[in-house]
Amino acid sequence: MNKTLIALAVSAAALATGANASEIYNQDGNSIAMGGRAEARLSLKDGKAEDKTRVRLNFLGKAQITDGLYGVGFYEGEFNTNDDGRATDTDANDLTNRYAYAGLGGAFGEITYGKNDGALGVITDFTDIMAYHGNSAAYKIAVADRSDNMISYKGQFADLGVKASYRFADRLEAANGDLSDNDADGYSLSAIYALGESGVKLGAGYADGNQAFESVKDSGNYDVLLDRSQYMLAASYTINDFYFAGTFVDGQDKDKANGEKIDNTGYEFAAAYTYNQAVFTTTYNYLEAKDKTSGQKADAVDNIAIDATYYFKPNFRGYVSYNFNLLSADDKNVDGHKIGKADSEDELALGLRYDF
Repeated sequence: MNKTLIALAVSAAALATGANASEIYNQDGNSIAMGGRAEARLSLKDGKAEDKTRVRLNFLGKAQITDGLYGVGFYEGEFNTNDDGRATDTDANDLTNRYAYAGLGGAFGEITYGKNDGALGVITDFTDIMAYHGNSAAYKIAVADRSDNMISYKGQFADLGVKASYRFADRLEAANGDLSDNDADGYSLSAIYALGESGVKLGAGYADGNQAFESVKDSGNYDVLLDRSQYMLAASYTINDFYFAGTFVDGQDKDKANGEKIDNTGYEFAAAYTYNQAVFTTTYNYLEAKDKTSGQKADAVDNIAIDATYYFKPNFRGYVSYNFNLLSADDKNVDGHKIGKADSEDELALGLRYDF
């Protein structure tokens, strides 16, 4: 049981379809599997409660074209149930289309197009192991995260896993019929190598692309286009019922309008221990931002998180997770504004999760 649980404790490194997907159709080389989760989550900050309950549902279809070639299609949606005190079943309940892609696969790997993961998610998965908190420092830029209009490749060759993705800029059509794009393109690359049966894995990745952010000034809302790049290094070690990992990230955001640059440097450390049907995890997350023009530095992320998860069954668990926020309300971010109370509070989360 312990080896199964330690694998579940780091389940973020698994495929998006999940370990509990059930096959609902299989005939003539075509199969459909359904999976997902129902997760009741209560968040408490400064004694104030917020409902974070969610449901995910996904479908994976495969068609065997030849002995060495198959077609694949995948969709996953997430529903949030929080009504915020309004009438039941209002439009506050949002559906997020997390994944929607199709492609071809075989011994060469798998190539897909649509909304899919970029290449750096498998690197942040080294330390993104907690039931609720954690993974707040090893950020991913948009083209390296889950994104639409993306062509992706992944392949596993013995102990080496590789991923690559390219996001196209989105077409814009002017009133006069001219065509242009929003310049929001970019790419990401990563590789993970397992050192045989030693329990050691090493990972590295790089991403570069443009990303638009909505900003607000006295004149109103406007978009800021940033040229963003980053690289990540990660390592993990598994021995018996223990898991240890670390991730380092370094990146730069450059405002394409005025040339202002912000450097972001951070790291995460994670550990997990399995005891019978319980898994105990902890992470430390730190991210520093530095304005290259003014030289101003600020802590963007600084926290320690702990949680305990009990697996009643491999597909049903309960957990308690606590985040010790080491930032203070009076601390200033890199642009000189105070962080404020809401972003400096500790958080307690309680949850029950059923995977299907």
